[in-house]
Amino acid sequence: MTDTNYDDDLLPVGVASLSDYTPNKLHILLTLPMPIDIEASQEILPVKTDNSFPVQRRQSAKPKSSSRKSDFIRCLMPIARMRSLSVPSEQDGYHQKPIPIRSVRACDMRLFITRHGERVDRYFGSNWYMLAFNQQNQYRPYHRNLPPQLPARANKYFWALDTPLTVAGLNAAKRLGRALGAKYYIPTYVYSSPAMRCILTTIQILKGLGLEHKIPIRIEPGLLELGAARYGMNIFFQSIDWYKFGVNIDLSYQPIVRHIPPIEHENTYYLRSKHVIREIEKLHNNSKEQSTNILIVAHATSSETLTWDLIGKQPNVNDLYKVSLNVAYLQTVITERRQENKSWSLKAMRWA
Repeated sequence: MTDTNYDDDLLPVGVASLSDYTPNKLHILLTLPMPIDIEASQEILPVKTDNSFPVQRRQSAKPKSSSRKSDFIRCLMPIARMRSLSVPSEQDGYHQKPIPIRSVRACDMRLFITRHGERVDRYFGSNWYMLAFNQQNQYRPYHRNLPPQLPARANKYFWALDTPLTVAGLNAAKRLGRALGAKYYIPTYVYSSPAMRCILTTIQILKGLGLEHKIPIRIEPGLLELGAARYGMNIFFQSIDWYKFGVNIDLSYQPIVRHIPPIEHENTYYLRSKHVIREIEKLHNNSKEQSTNILIVAHATSSETLTWDLIGKQPNVNDLYKVSLNVAYLQTVITERRQENKSWSLKAMRWA
């Protein structure tokens, strides 16, 4: 395999004309203080010339597989890990003795609504895939912040519509998982939009928690943002596709919304989001857990459209785009349901 040449002088491309794409603004989405504020990292890990993450692995007598599928699985979900001082292990009781976090008024359900990590097309520009794929449709990353591996796709132009994460975005999402684990906010169920940037963010958060093999991801098309399906739903990988790539997907999950119309207005988007979040609530009403933690990874507008009905707020139909401009990558809103009267409220939390 030939060495990969990187152009480190490429600058990020600023885009201010679309919703979902302002990574550096850190203002709060709603009126209460933002629970989590984690920016995309400026640190970019070196990428080896064999197009794989520099993950330490134990010695094995078996030869390494050279298949593209195996490389992609190792890239996203490395099986073997070396114990790190910054990440508690199972021997430390990290997964065995979680400390339940209770509000002043006890809650029986908690939602973590998170925006995805840094997008490749917002860093390199919308034509990034034209430079990253050769005439034989082979992926050749030309910059250290491009992911070293990508799954095979028959139509490379779909990358313009369903973009992956940058290396910095992948690393930041994993750190968010570690931050949740440090506060013992361990999800019991995980939902994700079918957009690739959301799936990859979810995988990395679960990796940071050390739960990527224990909690399956439920892919819910109803979590897609406004306008994401304007070119149809076939641009997104299906659940079975991710499963074949080696990702822990809940294939038994029946989506709440299976099809999103290509043309949808803001008020319809709000109603769709209300339907999805209320159905998720119903699915877990009879949970045997003392407090059910549900992680939802979606888009910049999701923390607004998924919570307005829960907390009794009026939908902000006319200014939804402006609201999305104030949502940073990986910004997370925590919403809790009180046990005694089943009412919802936003929860502010300090991470210091």
